[in-house]
Amino acid sequence: MLKKILMGIFIVLTVLVIAFQVMLYVQAVNSRSMEVPSGHDNGQLLPCPESPNCVSSQVPESDSHYIAPIVDNGSTWVQLIAFLDSQDNTEQHTLDENYAHYTFSTPVMGFVDDVEFFFSANEGVIHVRSASRVGYGDGGTNRNRIEMIRAGL
Repeated sequence: MLKKILMGIFIVLTVLVIAFQVMLYVQAVNSRSMEVPSGHDNGQLLPCPESPNCVSSQVPESDSHYIAPIVDNGSTWVQLIAFLDSQDNTEQHTLDENYAHYTFSTPVMGFVDDVEFFFSANEGVIHVRSASRVGYGDGGTNRNRIEMIRAGL
């Protein structure tokens, strides 16, 4: 009797895990074809949503979404673009003299995140914004991505 109950629990848990994985896969596929707003308004990148799956250097330091901008050393913008263009699972969408929009795809499921940069020469920094297209949390992926980019420069 106990074996039958345990087998039933195992089957239910297996079905739930498979259903969760299918749901994640569907979200990942949907993120690849979504149209999302991007760009800046006089140097101000879009605000982060309330969800914790976004970071920005243009929010107050007390905001949980805050991440420091990238400090410009005089050639950082050129180095940044070269670095981004060399990365796997990265696609350039917009690039002009002081704004860049890239998408990054996660290696396993293929979730797409939007990453934007605004070079403010008068401030001596490159402002950053990295946001997931779907979901609520990101396990720190967007913050880690910006820190990986910073380290790569």
